[in-house]
Amino acid sequence: MKRLREEAGVTLTELVMAMTIGLIVLTGVFAMLDTTVKLNTGVMAKTDAMQRGRLAMDVMTQELRSQVCLNTFTDPAIVGAVTTKDSVTFYSDFSDAEGDRPVEKRRLSFDPATGNITTSIYRTSKLKPLPGDFPLAPSTSQMRLENASLQIGADNKAIPFLRYYAYDVSSGRPLATDELKPNTSTGLTPAQAARVARIDVTFVARPTGADNDDKGVNLTDQIMVRHADPNLSVPDPKCI
Repeated sequence: MKRLREEAGVTLTELVMAMTIGLIVLTGVFAMLDTTVKLNTGVMAKTDAMQRGRLAMDVMTQELRSQVCLNTFTDPAIVGAVTTKDSVTFYSDFSDAEGDRPVEKRRLSFDPATGNITTSIYRTSKLKPLPGDFPLAPSTSQMRLENASLQIGADNKAIPFLRYYAYDVSSGRPLATDELKPNTSTGLTPAQAARVARIDVTFVARPTGADNDDKGVNLTDQIMVRHADPNLSVPDPKCI
């Protein structure tokens, strides 16, 4: 009995205090772990959105820079009437210097309902086609980006997916700052389409599966029409 009384131990109060302190420490550890996981998830979502959006933008700018005039006098690179703030139709040439591929008609478009950005490609077998030589339905359609949305400007209004600019010579130095606004129902007029020297592409790339812009990435790029020469006395694009 004497030896049993001499053995060390803890009281119930000490045990409860130790358990309480342990719970407090564990709560702090789990809270820190939860915060770390959320931050890591946010970084991964941003990275996903940036990678997908940047790749899509690179492909779209390459397409738009491939513009060519179908006909020197009557058919400029951009097709009026079907070119709007959400869609641009243009003639494109990806052939080499030998002209081994026919010119294609392409339509780059954004669907506000689905958030999909796609390119519809209309192909013809004729090496020197006319507008009527292209099929009415696209030969193929390629996805550029899924789950995109429109950026919101400082005025809380949506920035159009596509904006068009012509050269402004009012300052004495030609600058592509004269915005050409397409009609809501009829798009750009043929005269406006022939003047387009710069196209701005603007959108929000969302992470895969996201339903809002919280982790989205804003992307904007400017594309100069390659046959637009500001050094001309009348610096509208000239088909040559």
